[in-house]
Amino acid sequence: MDAALQVRDLAFGYGDVPVWEGVSFSLAPGEVAFLTGPNGAGKSTLFRCLAGWLAPHEGEIRLLGSPFTGRTRLEPGTLSFVPDVPTFYDDLTAVEHLELVLAANRADAARPRAEGLLERFGLTGRETLPPSSYSRGMREKLALVLALALRPRVLLLDELHGPLDREASLVLSEEIAAAAHDGTAVLLSCHHDVPGLVPDLSLELADGELVVAGA
Repeated sequence: MDAALQVRDLAFGYGDVPVWEGVSFSLAPGEVAFLTGPNGAGKSTLFRCLAGWLAPHEGEIRLLGSPFTGRTRLEPGTLSFVPDVPTFYDDLTAVEHLELVLAANRADAARPRAEGLLERFGLTGRETLPPSSYSRGMREKLALVLALALRPRVLLLDELHGPLDREASLVLSEEIAAAAHDGTAVLLSCHHDVPGLVPDLSLELADGELVVAGA
């Protein structure tokens, strides 16, 4: 079986200043990996490269066995990325964002799961409001609803447990475990223990290098 996400000798820098080099790891379908490291190590930069938002200077990213760059056309439901600061359209309500994501991904069958996620994350009754009226934690929850509802093959989550209260963090851990059980490969960054979730793989990014270890 092809790896869901495979990274080979990835390198990125600004000008002549490298951020990290020689980054290599792979995730099988259904595996969960934690990415840790100090502030400024380049974790968010790595996520943006994996999502196709930034182009690495060297190396290769493969999704489901095929090369991937920011110019690659993906099938709906292949990859979802939730950055550390999600952004939304100013003139759309939360439920309109949900309708847009479901339509763009031809995922109307995911509507019941999306509605259940709105309830689990405490957004029911507030979905007709624009995300601009939400707190930071609520915006994180909405971004998670949009990503988790799709059950993508690869899910990238950049430091999302931090802004959530413990109850919401436990809900997120449960939903990540459920997605992994369904075959989603998950990479998430964190600065602390994640309640209710044990990774299959631990990655540490520090001093320009990535160290890969078991759980």
